[in-house]
Amino acid sequence: MPDLISNGIALFFIWLFAVAALQKLGSLRYYRDLFATYLPGFSASRLLVWSVAGSELFLVLLLLAPQSRTAGLLGSAGLVLMYALMMTWKIKRGGGDMACGCAGPDSALAVSPALVVRNLVCAALALLALLPSAIISAGMLDFGLSLSCAIFLSLLYLCSDQIIANAQYMAGEV
Repeated sequence: MPDLISNGIALFFIWLFAVAALQKLGSLRYYRDLFATYLPGFSASRLLVWSVAGSELFLVLLLLAPQSRTAGLLGSAGLVLMYALMMTWKIKRGGGDMACGCAGPDSALAVSPALVVRNLVCAALALLALLPSAIISAGMLDFGLSLSCAIFLSLLYLCSDQIIANAQYMAGEV
């Protein structure tokens, strides 16, 4: 895998987890209530929301430093897989109509198989970035190309969220 693409994938996850953490920290009550519905019988507290947001910010820090990027990518894959497993569990238990929380408190996205697949694709992307790198240097363009890759992946992610939300709306699920 060329370093340009691997760096772009890392930048994408930096964006994804930074936004996710900021959303959680900005809407503590919403996410506390959401976590309580994901984990019935478990007393969801602000500490849990802070812990999840802190984990996401920790992944951002790991991904920023090239020396810890492998750990950051493994953690990123693990976290999105954990989110996918939680959504799958809710779907199996009849909670497919609840908010997923992935796109913030103002989103109408509900837990769905499409979101599980999206998270599986994100996990695969993180693992793909761990493949042995082929150093292809583009000189001064390295960062620009990596940033372009990250922007493309971010837009693809946002488009998939909107397509899923539109499909749920048209099907009357939201």
